[in-house]
Amino acid sequence: MKIALAIERMHVLRGGREASTAQIAAELAHRGHDVTVLCGEGDWSHSGVQLRTVGDAGLPLRVQRLNSFVSAVARVAEQDSFDVLHTMLPVPGANVYQPRGGTVPAQREASFRRRGRLGRLLRRVVEPLNINRGRMGALERRVVSDGSVRLLAVSEMVAEEFRRHYGRDEGVRTIYNAVEVPDPTDHHRAEWREAVRKKLNVDESAVVFLTIANNPALKGVAEAITAFARWFRSEKTGPDARLVVVGREKPELYVSWAERRNVTGRVVFVPPTDNIFPWYAGADVCVLLSWYDPCSRVVLEATRWGIPSITTVYNGAAEVLSAGGGVVVGSPSETDDVVRAMADLADVESRRRHGEACRRVADELSISRHVDELLEVYAELRR
Repeated sequence: MKIALAIERMHVLRGGREASTAQIAAELAHRGHDVTVLCGEGDWSHSGVQLRTVGDAGLPLRVQRLNSFVSAVARVAEQDSFDVLHTMLPVPGANVYQPRGGTVPAQREASFRRRGRLGRLLRRVVEPLNINRGRMGALERRVVSDGSVRLLAVSEMVAEEFRRHYGRDEGVRTIYNAVEVPDPTDHHRAEWREAVRKKLNVDESAVVFLTIANNPALKGVAEAITAFARWFRSEKTGPDARLVVVGREKPELYVSWAERRNVTGRVVFVPPTDNIFPWYAGADVCVLLSWYDPCSRVVLEATRWGIPSITTVYNGAAEVLSAGGGVVVGSPSETDDVVRAMADLADVESRRRHGEACRRVADELSISRHVDELLEVYAELRR
């Protein structure tokens, strides 16, 4: 089958939708399909996958780059006669639309939700000036209104967004997000754990919480630091602990946030890395207090590695934790609930039970399963 996957940027080390698209493309190619990734800019390569940059990525305005990319994808698709055009952003003419970043109205809601009262008022003033999101919303309305397009949701939360914002049920299918991870039983895991905890200057009795966030404001890093500080102060005779924050080159704002809460040295900041799994190996609990996440890869990766998570109802990955793989709180700002979740998972026996629940669902989160379901959709389209 000749398949095109379209995504605006393909910098895989950023994680998120770019990493997911790369893993899907690699698996499709491994199964013998002819796969092309169409992107506006990218630096990824994989045997059996053609990466084609289309559109003018050098245009000064983001909305100009978006328009150029969308038009270029449509032209290439028409010329190359792909069996399936599967897009991660709304491109008119697509066969499959899978908004891995969630729907545009939900993104807009999240931009209001995570701000205080004054911030929300200001946001209402400036939101109409967000020309790029306005254009993306217009494109999405056009794509979703085309009944021939299959709409794929990476979680039930996103499927509900299609219903709530567009009144669209027919042709919507949830293909739950998935991740590829190293074998969690690999001998490197023990070596990585020892090295990371030595770097953190803690022994096995310490509790290490881990959060991974390229966008720390959206992923609730400040709220995680606040909850960690409150939990740690309440554990006067409890274990040593660290909160590791991965993903920010210049974390000065959050360093100051930790200083003001008297947890300097216990909150450790790590720059972006091309191998996150040593940090999973060194951790005991994953924390991702998302203000919005269609279905976070971080929580799925932790779950596949048997590491329990704390996340929010605004994260589609919370659905997988319903089997007992962690704790779901209502909002990043509900600090008392986050503190209780940290206290629960600081307990060794509790972590063991939650970890067993993670391992029971691990295989359901594989890229292989995700691609199986994608191919069913592709086959339906061809018929």
